[in-house]
Amino acid sequence: MRRVTWTLLAVVVLLAAHGAVAVSPAAATDRVTRPVVTRGNTWYVRDTLTGGIADRIFSYGQPGDFQLMGDWDGDGLATPGVVRGSTWLLRNSLNGGPADVTFAYGFPSDYPVIGDWDGNGTDTPGVIRGSTWHLKNSNASPGIADVSFAYGFSSDLAVAGDWDGDGVTTPGVVRGTTWYLRATNDPADTSTLPAFDYGQAGDQRVVGDWDGDGTTTIGVKRRSRWLLRNSNQAGAPDLDFPYGLGCDLGFASPGIRTRDRGSKGLPAGLRGRELSVLDTNSNVVALTFDAGANGAGVASILATLDQTCVPATFFLTGRWVELFQDQARRIGARYQVGNHSHTHPHLPALSDAAVRDQITRAESRIQGATKYIPRPMFRFPFGDSDARTLGIVNGLRYGSIRWTVDTLGWMGTSGGQSVQTVVNRVLANLRPGEIVLMHVGSHPTDGSTLDADALPTIISELRQRGYGFVTIYDSI
Repeated sequence: MRRVTWTLLAVVVLLAAHGAVAVSPAAATDRVTRPVVTRGNTWYVRDTLTGGIADRIFSYGQPGDFQLMGDWDGDGLATPGVVRGSTWLLRNSLNGGPADVTFAYGFPSDYPVIGDWDGNGTDTPGVIRGSTWHLKNSNASPGIADVSFAYGFSSDLAVAGDWDGDGVTTPGVVRGTTWYLRATNDPADTSTLPAFDYGQAGDQRVVGDWDGDGTTTIGVKRRSRWLLRNSNQAGAPDLDFPYGLGCDLGFASPGIRTRDRGSKGLPAGLRGRELSVLDTNSNVVALTFDAGANGAGVASILATLDQTCVPATFFLTGRWVELFQDQARRIGARYQVGNHSHTHPHLPALSDAAVRDQITRAESRIQGATKYIPRPMFRFPFGDSDARTLGIVNGLRYGSIRWTVDTLGWMGTSGGQSVQTVVNRVLANLRPGEIVLMHVGSHPTDGSTLDADALPTIISELRQRGYGFVTIYDSI
């Protein structure tokens, strides 16, 4: 039980004060929640809940892995782990190196969670499939859930913690800015704690035992600031400090990096119509990237977005995901993704059944690689749609996302385009809610990646004109 662990630590510290036992500074912080940020596969871990530089920096896993930290062996120290597909690779020391424990659990499309589900002092895996939580009480194969139950919606952000301090980790979800915390892992007991609001749209959610009382409480990372509460209720933060950069992915140990899971319902305003500009009067632009040819520009695009802290939406074909698994994983680790069909055909030329197959096959591949359900964002290949195919798309709970401006970067230098023409087209069509269409691939013959090359200038020019950046998912 974690409450017992804290009591034992207090005894050890007391004995040390009387000279009965030596306690190193590292040992004294082993049971304290640590703030963690990651950039790619580099981990920056701080030993105290204050601003400052990282106390430990190491590399573990691969870019695109789902990152988490837990006490995998029950020694009181939370250490890194990653989930790659359905394979869990856990390390028992707070540094880089090979995995100490490797096993398969869940499906590649599942959303991972971790916790001490049975209160024995060891963190073990869980996965969420739709709205059903499948929790396992050991870090070993075979990967069979010990308990399963439904909680929340598939579009909720998922969190887990010991909300009542009894030593057992239980689920929670965040819907908008409202937190819903469950008090038990008993499938027959549906009791929950009172719901409350905390944070703002766009915050990264973090949870931890911030004051060492044995109870997990809430927090958010807002750009580079950590705003943490010592109780599970609305109110002002009890701790407020800077750590990491604005675009770093943040979480706490033990814990997981929470992120959007997709699967929003089809907005009524997208039924029977296609969206070519966001419904807003604010000076914001949505950058979107289609992926159907190759991945030549992905590394450059992701580096630019990360460095400039700009959000974007990627529309992936299922076939592209199959061919470029690593790039798809890297995109899905940070960015929202939409469905762009499986093989990029002209959908109006296909039968109803074939259209449905194109959409559902792509959804399966995308979710499997990115752990993100692309609904309700669909982009017709070539922008080629009609009333029949739009009805099928809506029936599968997708809305059609078109664009305000096509940069024409896909035409390449051999098609008379350049970095400057790409930039000029974006600026010439600038308006509140502009949706910009770009592509991640290179031209098939001249090899140019004009959209990737123009992206830094586009972002800079738009910011100089007073525009910010939003995503499609958060704007519909």
